[in-house]
Amino acid sequence: MLDDNLNMFWINVSELVFLINDSIIGNWDLQNLLNIKVRPIIESFFIIHKIIDDEEYNELRNQPNKMANIKVTLAEFKGDEEDDDNLFADVGISKNIGSMSPTKEQKTTQKMTLDQLFNFICEKNKKVINNMIKQDFNLLNDSMSMVAKKVPKILEFEIRRAYFRKELSKQQRPGSLRLRIKREKLMEGSFGQLFSKTNDEMRRKLNIEFAGEEGIDAGGVAREWFLELSKHIFNPNYNLFIPSANGNTFQPSLISDPENLNYFKFVGKFIAKALFDGYLLECYFTRSFYKHILGQPLNYHDMEDLDPSYYKSLKWTLENDITNAGLDLTFSFEKERFGLTEIEDLIPNGRNIPVTEENKKQYVNLICQAKMASGIKAQIENFLSGFFELIPKNLIAIFDSKELELLISGLPDIDIVDLKENTEYHGYQPDHQVMRWFWEIIENFDHT
Repeated sequence: MLDDNLNMFWINVSELVFLINDSIIGNWDLQNLLNIKVRPIIESFFIIHKIIDDEEYNELRNQPNKMANIKVTLAEFKGDEEDDDNLFADVGISKNIGSMSPTKEQKTTQKMTLDQLFNFICEKNKKVINNMIKQDFNLLNDSMSMVAKKVPKILEFEIRRAYFRKELSKQQRPGSLRLRIKREKLMEGSFGQLFSKTNDEMRRKLNIEFAGEEGIDAGGVAREWFLELSKHIFNPNYNLFIPSANGNTFQPSLISDPENLNYFKFVGKFIAKALFDGYLLECYFTRSFYKHILGQPLNYHDMEDLDPSYYKSLKWTLENDITNAGLDLTFSFEKERFGLTEIEDLIPNGRNIPVTEENKKQYVNLICQAKMASGIKAQIENFLSGFFELIPKNLIAIFDSKELELLISGLPDIDIVDLKENTEYHGYQPDHQVMRWFWEIIENFDHT
């Protein structure tokens, strides 16, 4: 069992490593030397924590730390403001402590659970931890495995993506998943063959054959199938997804034929299979839809991606007194159903209840919930049921919504000509030599 002195030792080591690393930023030789010297000490902390995390300590680790009242001395924190907030919020320590001088009178005693101590040290030394893992990725499968499981967000995106791929590869099954598809029936044929596949079959190596086209699928045919089918799922004839106001992202249709719900499950399985096999798709969803996949809460700011103009209207409503604004809003909204416009209440008899300064926050919450969640609940549930057959919830949850978009679709193609024509210049003219050099460099980038 850890005692007071050992706990204090970890805190002091964490502080020392942080301060040294912060003072040698930019000096890669010294940083590499630091990583080599402190690696055994840092690793030993994770090994000990892993032992303590065994079943016999489960009750203890969820209580205030009975093993020690940890005296935490925080020197001035020189990270950026965002890192500052994360660090102190996770541990439950006032951010103002960071500006204290480490005098005896100003030392602050904090009671932390073992998990809080773990989070504190990981957050404090995330730069060192990331550098150590970059040098030896196997640490995530060994002494530092608890980092990926408990505090994955301290890891850089590339490390988390590599960890994600490695964990999925462990679920690979022997054999092949063979699909024979007619190009003229790409959506229907793919649905008919993929929808009924078991979890075990979905984890096998994919082999695609287009009817009437001879050849061995060495990956190119499968890649083509993924790309083409990812475009087909947005075909308006299927009424599965609708474009956002800017036309660049898609959201499940508010009105969907009940018989189409199986297609949402199919799309979930299809996208999960692309992630599982490492193929990129040509599809981009709204921010709120990615959050549904990740199980993250929505807020009204997510409406901006779905409908920027409507988002601005909601934002104005929240930030201004609407008493005499003449908005004429009620707790209802209009939606189209098979070409007809219908009124749907947000609360019972909502169409007859006006939105006022007092209840406007409730209105904004309800309207956003209706447009981004409850109105497409069945579609989302079916999509997720197919998606999670292949991708574990806890594994995909290590990403945020923007990172999930990168995982599924990669970076979008950039139209350099359009970018150049719509660039605003400040301090330079388009024909300035520096600008000409800039565009030459951009045009020579590899955009594949």
